[in-house]
Amino acid sequence: MTQTTERPVDQASDALLEEDYGVPWALEDHHLEWQRAMRDFCTREVAPGAAERSIEGRFDADLARAAGRLGAYGLLAPERFGGGGADLRTLCLAAEELARVDSSLAVTVHVQAISVALLAHLAQGRDDLLDEVLPSACTGETFVSFGLTEPTGGSDAGNIATTARRDGDGWVLNGAKQFITNSGTPFSRYVILFAATGDAVTPATVAARGRRPVSAFLVPLDAPGVTVGGTYAKMGWRASDTHPLFFDEVRLPADALLGEEGRGYREALGFLTWARLPIAAMSTGLALGCLDDVRRFVADRTSFGAPLGGHQGVAFQLADIAALASTARVMTYDGAWKYDRGMPIAKEAATAKLVASEAANKAAYIATQLEGGYGFVQESAATRHYQDARILTIGEGTSEVQRLLLARGLGLPV
Repeated sequence: MTQTTERPVDQASDALLEEDYGVPWALEDHHLEWQRAMRDFCTREVAPGAAERSIEGRFDADLARAAGRLGAYGLLAPERFGGGGADLRTLCLAAEELARVDSSLAVTVHVQAISVALLAHLAQGRDDLLDEVLPSACTGETFVSFGLTEPTGGSDAGNIATTARRDGDGWVLNGAKQFITNSGTPFSRYVILFAATGDAVTPATVAARGRRPVSAFLVPLDAPGVTVGGTYAKMGWRASDTHPLFFDEVRLPADALLGEEGRGYREALGFLTWARLPIAAMSTGLALGCLDDVRRFVADRTSFGAPLGGHQGVAFQLADIAALASTARVMTYDGAWKYDRGMPIAKEAATAKLVASEAANKAAYIATQLEGGYGFVQESAATRHYQDARILTIGEGTSEVQRLLLARGLGLPV
């Protein structure tokens, strides 16, 4: 994706950003062009049927293909492997626009995009593997899921019970993973799996409280011994695909190992710090979606002889949603802007994820409260946003984990 020179602030106004709190210092012309394309796609193809897909808990394969044709899955992949070669702000804009109307498709795109980027990172120098997998992963013909969370892990993501033992020239996997997005779709082909390897205690494992080192593997989902469990009946993200995965004596060749043995978890965490920012962007989009829905709602109604939006108590609550979304937006694109310039963003990513996800939950609460009984029925966009918002303070690190990271950054011994 071609980069352009940043525009002076006084020339940066754009119709797309005038209503949503603008961040002209963070977005260049090519970002605004991409945002236009995403917003048009969401208006034409995503918003229609979003309520029905959520109510039915139905993953829409045709819609997923359409997102692939748009180029959303391979945004962060190198161009030579069929990717977009884009920056993080571009992915954040995709996440924001999608979540404004359909968080289920937003998380589908998010997980595929970060998994494609992670595979390109872990398999650096292995052009044969990347040539085989990445082009179809960038188009969405091949989904690669991210297999870290375990049934007993929770926020202690490094507590890995799944094991990989050496067997001759290969590996044998045993264990289970939980809540794995994009693992049971018609396009699902691989999972980047994290498993404990080796028995020796090294300085690195001592630093990790004596745990065994963790390695990353690329595992075909059709390998003998791999079982994709049933779909979850979820509160939110209902039209996204989520399953448990089980591994029973799964035999893999030696080259299934991604990167250096024993460094998979560290590599993944170090690389994916930025992945909190697209979740913050999804939170921003969801808050804006709440504002969109409530504004339509109050425009159509009168109360006590006056337009509903003319009551100060109502108007102030819409103002609160706008302020929450604006704050989330600034924090998100501040972090993404810095990341795209090679600056450290651990604090920014944790702050944006914490602030934006909690803002989204507050916005969804206000929206459903204002809409009364209409905000309690499944057909309402506010209801869907309320259901989808709840996971935002949990996925990609809970709010408690973000606070822990920020507290440690302040030098506190926690």
